[in-house]
Order: sequence, then C-alpha cells, then structure tokens
Amino acid sequence: MKTRIAALFFLSGILFSAFAQSQPVAWDKDGEEWMTRRSAHFDIHYLQSYESMAQKALAIAEQVHDELVPYFGQAPEVRTQMVITDDVDYSNGWATPWPYNQIRLFASPPEDVNGLEHMDGWLHGLIRHEYVHILHLDMNSGITTSGRDLFGRFYLFFPHIFSPSLFKEGLAVHLETNKQLGYGRLDSSFYDMQLRMEVAGPGPDALDQAVLTLDDWPSNKAYLYGGYFMDYLARTYGDDDIGEYLQRYSNELVPYVFQNHEASNTFGRRFDGLWSGFRNQMTEAYEPVLASLQEDEVAGNDVVSEPAYAMVTAASGPALLWVSNNGKDKSQLLRSETGSDAENTRRLTSAKGVSDMDMGADGTLAVARQISYASGRVFNDIFLWRADDGWQRLTHQMRLRKVRWVAPEYLLASRKQHGLSELWWLDREGNSVMLWQGGEGLVLGGFDVSADGSRLVAAIKRPQQGWNLEQAVLPAVMTAESLDWQPLTQTRATENSPVFLPDDRVLFSADYDGIYNLHILNPRTGQAQQITRVVSGAFRPQWLAGRVAYQEYTREGYQLRLLTPQAQGIRRFAISDYQGRYDYPRFPSADRAAPDSGISTYSPWSSLMPAYWFPWWTVEDNSTVLGITTSGTDALNRHNYSLVVGWDTQQDWAEGQFVYQYDNRWSLAYQRSHSFEDLNLPLDDDYLAFREDLVVLSRRYIWHAFEDQLALHAGAVYDDEKLVRMPPLVDAQYHYREGLAGAALTFDNREYYRHVAGVGWGTYVDLVYESNDVIDSDFDGAQWQSRWQQTWDLPGRNTLQFTALGGRADRGAEPFTLGGGSTEENMIFGRDQFSLRGYDKGTQIGHQYYLASVNYQWWLGSVQRNWDLWPLGLGDYYFNTWYSRGSAWFRDQHRDALDSVGMEFTAQVVLGYSVAVPLTLGIAHGLNDDVGETQGYLSFQLEY
Repeated sequence: MKTRIAALFFLSGILFSAFAQSQPVAWDKDGEEWMTRRSAHFDIHYLQSYESMAQKALAIAEQVHDELVPYFGQAPEVRTQMVITDDVDYSNGWATPWPYNQIRLFASPPEDVNGLEHMDGWLHGLIRHEYVHILHLDMNSGITTSGRDLFGRFYLFFPHIFSPSLFKEGLAVHLETNKQLGYGRLDSSFYDMQLRMEVAGPGPDALDQAVLTLDDWPSNKAYLYGGYFMDYLARTYGDDDIGEYLQRYSNELVPYVFQNHEASNTFGRRFDGLWSGFRNQMTEAYEPVLASLQEDEVAGNDVVSEPAYAMVTAASGPALLWVSNNGKDKSQLLRSETGSDAENTRRLTSAKGVSDMDMGADGTLAVARQISYASGRVFNDIFLWRADDGWQRLTHQMRLRKVRWVAPEYLLASRKQHGLSELWWLDREGNSVMLWQGGEGLVLGGFDVSADGSRLVAAIKRPQQGWNLEQAVLPAVMTAESLDWQPLTQTRATENSPVFLPDDRVLFSADYDGIYNLHILNPRTGQAQQITRVVSGAFRPQWLAGRVAYQEYTREGYQLRLLTPQAQGIRRFAISDYQGRYDYPRFPSADRAAPDSGISTYSPWSSLMPAYWFPWWTVEDNSTVLGITTSGTDALNRHNYSLVVGWDTQQDWAEGQFVYQYDNRWSLAYQRSHSFEDLNLPLDDDYLAFREDLVVLSRRYIWHAFEDQLALHAGAVYDDEKLVRMPPLVDAQYHYREGLAGAALTFDNREYYRHVAGVGWGTYVDLVYESNDVIDSDFDGAQWQSRWQQTWDLPGRNTLQFTALGGRADRGAEPFTLGGGSTEENMIFGRDQFSLRGYDKGTQIGHQYYLASVNYQWWLGSVQRNWDLWPLGLGDYYFNTWYSRGSAWFRDQHRDALDSVGMEFTAQVVLGYSVAVPLTLGIAHGLNDDVGETQGYLSFQLEY
C-alpha cells in the first residue's frame, strides 16, 4: 500500500507544493504565552507582549476587509487566522487558504530600499497584501462551491491556487498600490527602475519566461511583472473585467487548463495576446526614457566583471571591502585597493550570512551576521574579525542588524524588535546598553557615525511620512539618553544609506527625479550636489578617500562600481527645492476603533479539526482498496497531522497511514500496508499476502550547539512483517520483527546556493547508535554507523562531492545489504540498505560495510521557460559523473570490494510553475566481472 498511496498523491502533491507554505512558529521561550483575540472576520494569535500590535492588526484587517471584499464580489465563508511572529530579522509574511484561511505577519518593518519602503504603515501594507491573497485564492463558484460543500476545503476546489505566482503576487501588488496617495510598490521608483531595466537590452520577458519562478533575475520577478501586468489590464480593460475573469475562473475544476479560455471570454484575447500588448506598451513607454538617460549617463567603472545580488560593503581608507554574493559560490570577504584591477583583489575570509559591516581605525571589522537556528528563528548578531585573530562573537541572539564603530572600543548597532527600532551601545567584551528606542510607526534605516564619534546621521521614516535624513548628537558612550533628532531633509524622495565624509558632509542615495542617484549634502548649508546620473539606480555608497564605491542595478544584478566625483558635481541644488510631505492617512482610519473582542489563552483545538475529506481508491489483481484522506494543522502550524485510511474489499482488511509532527522536533508515523507475491501455481488465489506494520518515532534537537550545526537526536523504528494469507493447500510461515531505538549526533554546516543544484558547499557528518534490545525484536545487539559527506564549491555552478559511509553490527543484529538503486543512506535511523548502481540489490550482505563515492556535478546550461500557461517548464540541466566503491561482509569473512562508475544527465522539469523536479537519465557499470552489470535508469525527486 505504501507504493499505491505514494503514486495516488504524487501528482496532486507536486501541483500543491508551491502553494502549501505553512511554517510553524518558533519554539517557545520560558515565560512566553500565546493569546488570542477575535473580531468579526478574524482571529489573531500572538505572544502576550505583542498585545498592542495585535489590537492594531485586527482593526487594520477589518478595515482592509471592508475595502477589498467589493472588488472580489465574495467574502470568505470561514474566519481568517492571523498570527503575529517576531522570529526573523527581515520583513515578510505569507498567506494560504488551506486548510483554512491563514495569514502570518512578521513583526519586522522594512528598513532598506527594495520596493517595500514605499508605503506608510508597514503593518497595513503587509496585511493588505496578504489579505488580497486570501480573498483571491479562496474564491469559488458553481462546481467548486459544490465540491467544497461535499468534501470541505480540499485544495482541488481552490482553482486560483494553481494560477502562476505572476498572477497571484501581481494582483496583490496591484491592489496594495494607491498612486493617488503615493503608496505601494507600483508607485515606487525602485519598481519603476526594475521594469525600466527589463525593457533595456533584449526587452521584457516573454510570458513563458515570466511565469516561471525559479532562480532567474530579478528574484522578485512574479511581483514586478505581475504587478505591472495587472496594472496594464486595469488601465486597458478595467478592474471590473479583472474581477469578471476571477469569477469565471473560480468555476473551473480542472487545474491550469482553462486560464486562456476564460481570458478570451473576459478580455477577448488569450493571455499570450494580452502579454504581447503589455510588452509593447512597456517598451514604448520606457525606450525614450532609456535613450535620454543613456545619452547623459555619468557612472563609475566596474570593480568586478560579474553582477551579483546586493552586496554588503565597507570602506577601509582607500580600499573597498565587500562580500561576494553571486548565488553560485561560497560568499567571501574581499578587499580591493582603489584603482587596482580585479587581479589584485584579495580574499580575506569566508563570510556566511553577513548583513552589514564597518571597518574600525585599528583594522578590526565589525560584522552583523544573520544566523538560522533550529528553533525557526533567524537572528542577526555582531562579530569582530581581525586578519590575525579570526572571528570573535560579541552578542548572542540580540538581533542587531546594522553596526558602526563610534570609538576604538565601542560600537553602535541597530535592531528591530516588537516592530520598534532601537539603537544599542556595545563594547569589545559584548557588554550592551540600549541608547534609544523609537516610537510606534517610526522606522530607523541605514545610519552612520561621524569620524569623531560625536554625531549620528540616519534614514528615518516617521508615521504618515516618507523616508528622510535626520541627525542627532551622540551622548557619552554606554549611556542611555534620549536622542534629539533634527531633520536634514523633508522631501517626498526616499533618502537612504547615509555615509559621513571626513569633512562632515553626508553622502547618500535618493530618487529626487524618480531615479536613484548619489548625492552629497552639506548639513550646515542645506546645499547638495548630485554626483551620478545613472540609467538604472545607484545604491549603498562608500567613501574611499576621494572616490565613491557604489552598487548600480542592472538587468543581470547589482554591479559594483567605482567613481571619482566631479569637483562641483553634476548639478548643485538646495534640498529645500524638493521640500514636500506625504501626510498619509492613518491605518486604520482614525475613526475606526480596534474591535473589543476580549482576550483568551490560545488553544490549538479550534483550528486543529479536519477541514476536509477526500476519497481515494486503488485496484490491483488481488486488492481493491477504497479510502479517505484528511489532514490538519493548528493556527500556529505546530501540530500537523495527516490520515489516510482504506478498506480492501477483496481481502476484508484495513490499511492506512497516520503521520503527526510537532514543529520540527517530534514526529510519529504509523503505517499498515500489504503486499502480494504470485506463486504461479495451478490453484485459485495462488498468491501470498504479507502485512507490514511500521512505526517510526523521532525526537530531533534534544541538544544543539555551534549555531545549531551540531545536534543530538533520538529515534525508534519498529517494523513487523508477517504472512497473513496463503492458498489453502500451501503451508508457509513468515514473521519478521525488528525494533531499533537509538541516538544520533549530527554536524551539518552545508550551504545551498540559489544557482546550484543540491548542496553548494559544506560538511555533513553523523554518528548513529541503535539497539535491538529496547523494543521487542527478532534481532539482538547493537549497531554503529557513520556518514560523512563533503561538498566542495568549484568555480561557476559546479561542485565536487565525496561521501563515505560505514557501519558495524553485532552478530545478532539484522545485516546490512549493498547493491541496487534504492537507498536509505540519507536517513538517520533505521538505515540498512545501501545503493551501489551496477549491481543487483543485495549483491553483498553482512554485519560490516563501507561505501564511498566521488561525484562531479557540471552545470551545462539553463532554459528557464515554461510551455505557455501549461504547468510544465524546464529549468537548469547538468551532467554528473561518479565513481563508487563498497563492500559488506560478515565477521571472519573476506569479500572483494565492488567498484562501479556511471554518468547522469539531469534536467529540472518544472511543474506548476515553481516546483523543480530533477529528472535523471543515467547509466552505471559494475566493474566486477562476476556480478557487475551495465544498468540504465531513470529517476526523479521532488525539491520543495
């Protein structure tokens, strides 16, 4: 049954995987308690210390509900469960309508320029965007409504979840934007820049490129293209026609198939025709702008030849420090002297997760590093680095994102917690004092400290306003005093990334004329000079003893460039010439009070009950199984379960599977399945029937250390197999029981890169002990196993990987088997079958084994295209060649090692626009003359 169930839900699981994104909240800390509030349409769940934010979020949500429901023409039939978490040091959120409407709000306001900065009230913008997803994806009509009435909230009755992310994110970006208010991503200079650069060169993506959301640049492609495409449809046909399309498609039961059909019925054109009109309009709008900008361009020279993702940079006198970030190789801290060529760039050290850095006068680099923990938290901490001494950690989970030296022994760092901005003093011993905390709605962005350590300049967003530069006088170090912020600018531009120059002028980036350029401001006179005139946008400047390093956005990524500014600049102006205010309305409206719903302690039971059921069946020669499946999760996504049960009408017995998981620590799985063996005898019912009961229990992260890369786990496996049916004249017996319980110590520092298939770099090691003497078993004794996998990052997207496994079991334990293509080597507990292609399964068996392999992966190219709007596309393709050697033997026995070689061609088949399924065609040759074979194989695996 295990195979039948897997086959039954394989395709639907692939199609659904990109949509089902629920993540558990982080592990609780001591003293934390989850609470719940309720309004007319929402339940909100939050830690008790976020009470004020929860009340505001409920009021915003109800206002957004009233504003958006008329657009969609229907309201959800079930309440929406919102959860506020403060587990990560970045801005984001997510929404899903399955198994009920859920919204996750990350309590972290945006602080850098990426499009999210162009809205007031980050919480309002986040709730509005995510609630658009809920209203959109929850839509149903006709047959899908009838399906939900009968089966509940089964995902096949949510037709819009199978739409491309281009449509889903595009609609949310379109409806979050209010151009009259100057609010939302489609009104931002950043998104305008991105689309302008998409038009440059070969022109905007074709539809079959835009719908594919893998690793193509820009990484926000679905939001960018989707938002402007929806805006085009609204301007060309009207929002009413978009609403009509949504209503029409809500009545389609078969995923993907009728998108073009309903587009033709609504807009009079298929989506490829609509997209052609969109591309033509964007090209006509931006080509004259590009020509004008290119004619007057003033930009720097490339520091490196290849664009990358946004990089962290710092100045060290005349030298530039930066962290490489190309998505293909391990990040490195690099140093280049101004005026030197790329060959003189020096590698200083590896630099994983660096989010900010600043060089001290004595050569000590202060670094903010983002670390992902097993608890689900992603926090920043401060480290020091010196060439002679290496790394020193200063803080532990203090969430400090940006850092600047103030004096040789002291640092100033910023963080966001409870949605509030803070500044903290630090000394070299890690002692800390909070200097300042901003009020609700005030967001601190990039900041810098003057050379003498007396003053602070920062990009600040105040409530109902945009981003401006402000300065303050710093008090004595390690003292907590209020800061008297004084405005340097008050404009409708987004001023960001300020840097003090030695003469106390301020270098910064701003979009005064709709394009981000670099400027230098004299705070005493209010006079400014523009020093770049780029085609795209200039960001994150650094002053290098008379030169300026900055990052310029391009169609391929951010290009690190170096510029010697003209003495008088390109143009001079007074900041007061750009005087302006936004004066956004309050969100929620000032006349809308927060719902008075009362408060209660959170309980998972109200959301944990099953929200759907769905039938399934399988038919084989000796078996006909009818069954149902269901699953559920609580609002915090900590308790997760799935149930598949069936009744075999030919055999009159039950089989099924139950899986329960509590966050990422506890899991329990039980499965009863049956298999059949044909005896080929001249008898009726000439087959044997076997039953297997399998129970797997695991407890992960009992202990963890070293940024949770080292961890202790425990697990148990009980497998009971027996013969349960045979022909009347056949006398046979079979009963097999194995019960293993054990512990495992793992170390895992592997890194995964956006443009590399599989592991990009790192080490995985485990040491596993399991005993047969704890649980009832036909075997006795213990077994020890270990696995080591080392991956080296080679230039480009290529890797070299070495894997070694070995184990030893007592005489009474179940032996290990070697051979074939199926493997359990990636499991921690219960592994006893190991693959060695080029040989049959079980070619060697014994209580001792080893297996080693070397694999070279060579990236060949990338297609990155979809087949129209059908849920099928191609991503990367690559070549693997490998060599393996292994052996299994019993004590006092000698066996020759088995060697095999092989090669594989793998193509990423993209299903559902975003699920990459590596499809591998391979050939293996066993080198042993007696038992070796030449085998061809075709395999695939899911990558969520």
